[in-house]
Amino acid sequence: MTDQASAGVPGQFVPWEGRFSGRVVLVTGAAGGLGADAVRRLAKEGATVVATDLVKPRTPQAALSLDLDVADPQAWQAAAHSIREAYGRLDGALFCHGIQGPEYAVQDVPVAGWKKTLEINLDGCFYGLQVVLPLMKQANYGRIVMLSSIAGREGNENMSAYAVSKAGMITLAKAVAKETARFGITINCIAPSMFNTRLLEDLSPERNAALLARVPMKRVGEPQEFSALALWLLSPEASYMTGQVLDLSGGRNTA
Repeated sequence: MTDQASAGVPGQFVPWEGRFSGRVVLVTGAAGGLGADAVRRLAKEGATVVATDLVKPRTPQAALSLDLDVADPQAWQAAAHSIREAYGRLDGALFCHGIQGPEYAVQDVPVAGWKKTLEINLDGCFYGLQVVLPLMKQANYGRIVMLSSIAGREGNENMSAYAVSKAGMITLAKAVAKETARFGITINCIAPSMFNTRLLEDLSPERNAALLARVPMKRVGEPQEFSALALWLLSPEASYMTGQVLDLSGGRNTA
């Protein structure tokens, strides 16, 4: 059975039943937005999902829900311990956490806002890799997907902290993918443009209008469209794809 869009409706997909049967997959940022939809679809396709967020997410589809401050390396260690105790393995990880950060010209960016954005978006992935990779190496198998952004590829004016954090994630993925390829572990990034999530509410109306004007499809993406790509990268099918960044941008080209 193949995955297919229904009747031309963007973002509506038929799940592949059982594609993730027997697989344990961690999802950060699972309380809402892109992460919540990924949790639902992973569960529909047979995965044992570990859902995490700063406050334990209410995700009935998840087998295990944990509170996780991604900017705290000790919290990551505790999450890894819980996964090891509950399942003894980890097959996939979707790092779907992130914040928008301050929206100012660079000379006006608050230092605290700069640091917080990088700590959550970039450091949160670094700490995550440090704890999930040992679990995956035990089985010589793993799939890791990190939520970057088109801003990390081309930069967005007045969003320097966000753009830098997302660019750092791309380089982190490329570097670590070279370290882990021989263990059967793949690491890739998805770089979306505008998606229908709460993060759009954190931007000014003027910023939203300017960003949407750069999307040839003239619409924002839907979480289901993100999940479709993320789940392929998390699946056994994506066995020869690593160290890559895949744009999911409605046709927006990088400069």
